[in-house]
Amino acid sequence: MQHTGDILIIPRHSVVLRFVELPSTDHLEIRSMAEFQALKEIPYSKEEIIVSFRNLGSYKDGFSCIMLAVMKRQLAEDMIKDRKIKPEGMRLWTELLYLYMVKKGIVKHDKVSLVVDIQKDCSEVIVIDKTKPVFSRGFKYKEDLLEEMGNSVAAYKRGKDNRGIEEVIISHGPDLSVENAMPHIKALFSCPVNFYEYKEGLGSLNLPLEIDLLPGEYVDKKLKRESARQLFLTCFLLFVALAMTVSFFVFKVHQKNKISLMLTEKTDKIQKAAEELNMLLKKTDILKSEKIDGETAINILKESYELAPGDILLSGFNYDGKDMLYCKGSAGNMASVLNFIRILERSKYFKKAEVKYATKRVTGNQEITDFNIACQVK
Repeated sequence: MQHTGDILIIPRHSVVLRFVELPSTDHLEIRSMAEFQALKEIPYSKEEIIVSFRNLGSYKDGFSCIMLAVMKRQLAEDMIKDRKIKPEGMRLWTELLYLYMVKKGIVKHDKVSLVVDIQKDCSEVIVIDKTKPVFSRGFKYKEDLLEEMGNSVAAYKRGKDNRGIEEVIISHGPDLSVENAMPHIKALFSCPVNFYEYKEGLGSLNLPLEIDLLPGEYVDKKLKRESARQLFLTCFLLFVALAMTVSFFVFKVHQKNKISLMLTEKTDKIQKAAEELNMLLKKTDILKSEKIDGETAINILKESYELAPGDILLSGFNYDGKDMLYCKGSAGNMASVLNFIRILERSKYFKKAEVKYATKRVTGNQEITDFNIACQVK
């Protein structure tokens, strides 16, 4: 019996192993037939044994060949009690050895190979016919190993359909030397004998094992632990997903607020710039208007001076900035003032002119009329 992590590896001599053909290729049917076949192979009730098998495939229509393993439940429980840590599985050494030999290409696909695996406490003989195991026998360590090998070969040959052995492979681990026994082993067989030492522990390899002799109650506990682990993992992943979703929405809201604040700041800047531009435009319009009004006033004054006859002396103007221009001045007589009014009304700038006041005064020997004319600008 070997320990590999949480896996307990069962030696061949602790189980009943048979290679059986069953008339079905359906997995559920094969399982039921395997349990029925196990009851025929060992004189115990169904509750007293543990049954497991490996489906070796279909070698003729409608039939499947299985490696059937049967173990006493009490023996399995005793092995488990000896361990402080309860195992996750109980695997069969025969299946490990068989898969290893096939995976490494040690056995040939076109030959019948006899594999003798030698260990310190026990040994096993397995015959592999073109990668299909057809015979297995295990025994505890005895001094007369050659005799046990010979008995195993004799037991294999008693099978009427078993083909002759074409090569022998003697395998062992790095902790065992068979150098002294090599000549004796070679003398026992008439076919080629090869020696193979596997460096790694077979139980540590990732091989597709199917046989598991762990009692049902431990399997149920294992399934419950696995279910609990899966539930925890699912809840954890849901929590992570929820946290990521919430974080995503918080991030989005933060980004939205950040963008909104940035847009608000830019809008305020644009609005401020627009107000400044509007104020500038208004000032520009005012300046433009004042320029136009100023040019108009200058043109009106210029026109007034040019229209004034020679006997009219203009002394001042007063423009209200809208539509009235007041002209002050003096003339030789009132007739000149009235004549000036008619001239102003014919101007392109005025549509109406009238005397606001007119007074006479005498300077020296000359009479002068002071006047103020109100001119309505067009």
